[in-house]
Amino acid sequence: MEEYLSSPLAPAYGLGRHDLSRLVATGRFWRPTRGGYYAGPDPRALAVRAHTLGITSRDVVACRRTAAWLWGLDVLPPGKRQDEWPVEVVVPGGARTPPRRAHVVGRQSDRLPPGDVTSVGGVTVTTQERTALDCARWLPRLEAVAALDQFLARGVARERLRARAAELSGRRNARRLREAIALGDAGAQSPPESWVRVLVVDAGLPRPRPQVRVELPEKRVAYLDMGVERYRVGIEYDGHDHHSSVEDRAHDEWRRAQIRRLGWRLVIVRKNELFGSPATFLERVAERLWESGWRPTPGESLRLQRQLRLLGSPEARYRRYAA
Repeated sequence: MEEYLSSPLAPAYGLGRHDLSRLVATGRFWRPTRGGYYAGPDPRALAVRAHTLGITSRDVVACRRTAAWLWGLDVLPPGKRQDEWPVEVVVPGGARTPPRRAHVVGRQSDRLPPGDVTSVGGVTVTTQERTALDCARWLPRLEAVAALDQFLARGVARERLRARAAELSGRRNARRLREAIALGDAGAQSPPESWVRVLVVDAGLPRPRPQVRVELPEKRVAYLDMGVERYRVGIEYDGHDHHSSVEDRAHDEWRRAQIRRLGWRLVIVRKNELFGSPATFLERVAERLWESGWRPTPGESLRLQRQLRLLGSPEARYRRYAA
């Protein structure tokens, strides 16, 4: 029998309503949605819940973060696990959305063209282009750009997104969408790197380029997470996952010492700074740029001061980057 099963198909396997109830009660089946059953090993996985929901309704299309996750991208908010994130779906206007008790967020739409719908792993989802457009338009600023960076790296065409964004002029979040597309960069290697780059740009500092190649002695090569090559200022993000072991840190210190000997000034951004006090690392970036000869215009200086004040206020920072 298939891992996924819907109530209408149960009789074909000799299962009646009471049989299904018994199997759920004994833990052999799990029912994530009304009429949808699953008998596999990971019942709470986002992909499993989306698949089970889809077999009970032909109108359901996974969208936004759920669709991006099914496309294999890291798009959930920091600290959120996939087993606790709701299945985000869109249904045709006039159709019933799935109940929220099934851990589903449903939205109605009359404007989902057939060309924006496809299938991934048996789940009906928005296409990569449409999902990139939706994430850039509806997610908070930093997360929107981080998602978009990943889609651009996948080959989604920026010009196509710009053209479709132009068609939405005057609509809700159209400006947010245009700004996210302008900030996107396929070179970012992780969502935190995308966040750092956006915060640097928003502060009015020179825009860093991701994955800057640095030629080391003895024909070795290093890549900075991002850097402003004109001023030889590099920015690197140290996340807990990849920079916590003694070996990792020893290698990083050796590598960075080699880069500094070549005249680069480096700013290392820690996880607690990015998520708790971003103004602290932006001040260091501005200082390293100044030491390297960057001279901001009066307008750029004012923009930097305003951004540092905004980031120093949790309420203002939330309105700008999390709402």
